[in-house]
Amino acid sequence: MSEQYLEMAYARVSSKQQSLDRQEESIKQIIPDLSLRYFFKDKSTGKEFNREQYTAMKDKIVELQEINPEIKIRVTLHEFDRLGRNLEELLKEISWFEYHGVVLRFLDIPSEFAEDTGLEEKLFYKIWIMIKCYQAEKELVDKKKRTEEGIKAAHARGVIFGRKEIIIDEKKFRDIATRANAREISHADAMRILNMTPYLYWKHFNKLYD
Repeated sequence: MSEQYLEMAYARVSSKQQSLDRQEESIKQIIPDLSLRYFFKDKSTGKEFNREQYTAMKDKIVELQEINPEIKIRVTLHEFDRLGRNLEELLKEISWFEYHGVVLRFLDIPSEFAEDTGLEEKLFYKIWIMIKCYQAEKELVDKKKRTEEGIKAAHARGVIFGRKEIIIDEKKFRDIATRANAREISHADAMRILNMTPYLYWKHFNKLYD
């Protein structure tokens, strides 16, 4: 007879703009009767582990085990890297779950490795986990490297990132601002002629008439 688990699940994307739909759907296919209170979801980077819902999940595991030390808990994730992307921290987190007797099930890793108690299966599972940890951080490092190379290449082409520098025609500004200061025209007219925002206009005006 197979063991009966209290089923939990965890899903994560890196930013608020990304959707959790794909992960939710794949997990619900495996655990159709999963309780929503045991489905923890974060929109946060995988570099850190102090995520709100991830921490809440671990707290809930400890709470349930204090109530019932015999409880068997299994946490399902869509893919291994949804747990995180920092090699050293990933290994620590996996050790935490092992210490608490929690089965981690990743849908991109054969489940029999995670749940089989045989010596060889445990060894294969450990090796597989180590490889996945390495791949998760390597992908993050490679992505950062590609981004830096892209920015460097863009700079070489003359692309400027950030807010575009506003070039002021100092002579024209002085002439128009002088007329406004002499009340020949209004300051609103001066801004309109110079095509400047109030903030930029008064910033330069105050420099001129400090």
